[in-house]
Amino acid sequence: MNTLPYLLIASLYLLLFYGSYWLFLHRNTFFDLNRWYLLATVGLSFVLPFVELPIGTAESLPIGTLTLPAFTVGASSQSDSLTTTQWLWLIYSLGVAVMLLRLGVHLTSVFKLIKQGSAEPNPTYTLVRLPDDSTPSFSFGRYLVLNQTDSLTEPDALLRHEEAHIRQRHTIDVLFIEIVQAALWFNPVLLLYKHALQEVHEFLADRTVLKTPQPDYPRQLVAYALNMPVTALTTPFVSKSTLKQRIIMLQKPASHRRALLGYALILPVAACLVMCTQSGQDQSQSAIIPASESARKAVKVDGEVFTVVENQPAFPGGMKELGAYLANNLKYPAAAQKVKAEGRVFVNFIVTKTGEVTDVKILKDVGFGTGEEAVRVVQNMPKWQPATQNGKVVNVRYNLPINFTLEEKSDQATLDKFDHFILNGKATTKEAIETLQPDAIAKVNVMKNTKTIEITTK
Repeated sequence: MNTLPYLLIASLYLLLFYGSYWLFLHRNTFFDLNRWYLLATVGLSFVLPFVELPIGTAESLPIGTLTLPAFTVGASSQSDSLTTTQWLWLIYSLGVAVMLLRLGVHLTSVFKLIKQGSAEPNPTYTLVRLPDDSTPSFSFGRYLVLNQTDSLTEPDALLRHEEAHIRQRHTIDVLFIEIVQAALWFNPVLLLYKHALQEVHEFLADRTVLKTPQPDYPRQLVAYALNMPVTALTTPFVSKSTLKQRIIMLQKPASHRRALLGYALILPVAACLVMCTQSGQDQSQSAIIPASESARKAVKVDGEVFTVVENQPAFPGGMKELGAYLANNLKYPAAAQKVKAEGRVFVNFIVTKTGEVTDVKILKDVGFGTGEEAVRVVQNMPKWQPATQNGKVVNVRYNLPINFTLEEKSDQATLDKFDHFILNGKATTKEAIETLQPDAIAKVNVMKNTKTIEITTK
């Protein structure tokens, strides 16, 4: 999967998961489950786009059908000006750089603030006492930072609240969301994710405090809300954005267990989205191209169609000429280049007793015109030398894999050697491959007129 479509699909999953959270879960008092739901769904949003459903694609080819070596067609060369995709990559990279710079500035400001105070190590955390009241008390990582007023009084509720944040490692959650937000800076749903996660953090810390009855705890929260907020990476004792909901949750009775069904409802919704976001590379086809699209009339197949024969049919001039034919005739469809569609197209066809190519089918299609282009080129092939079985010419069915790729992966040294062996007529294709790469499977990429031919032998 290409990177830009992948990021868009991951953003779609985030939107789905957050929408489900807001509709079914955010009013629950299962705070631990809500925390892990938010974290897990962010991770799943990056994993699920890679899921491929077993839909019987052409990777499992018909048993016994002869399969030709794979050939690869590359996109035509681009002009010196930046393409639309390159502009998108440039804008995306600048956004990521700005977000990472912003994160670095926030981290620097937090540690700079911590260094201004005097540190007192404790078994669970490091207590830092600030020399003034310019910043409300907060926690970050293992640091519990008290402003001057709080360091003198050391309110028990505040200390227990911030210690709960430290014990439960809420700072790691916030940093995780910040990094994800840098990667998907264009997705506003992550702002909602961050707010929801910080809200759950406060509920969890409040619940820890209330394990010991605190009748005036809501009043303490309201009083503390008059302080100035600190940087977004820290966990202050009170945040105005979550204050109202925290007070509501303090008075709310525990959710009934049937509310747990809300978490199970997410599974079928996610499964539906997985099926809807399967890439075009996974959508197999097994259909004959209509005659109106064919460059020649269909040839009647007389007799049995073999899949295994003594002497296979041969393209005029052999594999080298077949590669040259495909290189000169295959064109990367403009629509596929525009959306950066890549993948393997499997074309199935019959070589008749007379050497004609007919009954052309697409077994697997990338989409965006790649299948049609592959079929067009196969249908216009010259006559082959027919196959023979027991001394008689027979019909044979073939599979032809064609790779459509936008990346040039050739090695110049290998190309030079291949040119020396093949293009100068000093060796056959097989001999050149055996000389260059004597492995069980050898691949040689030949660049010609900005197209790539990948010849694979077994």
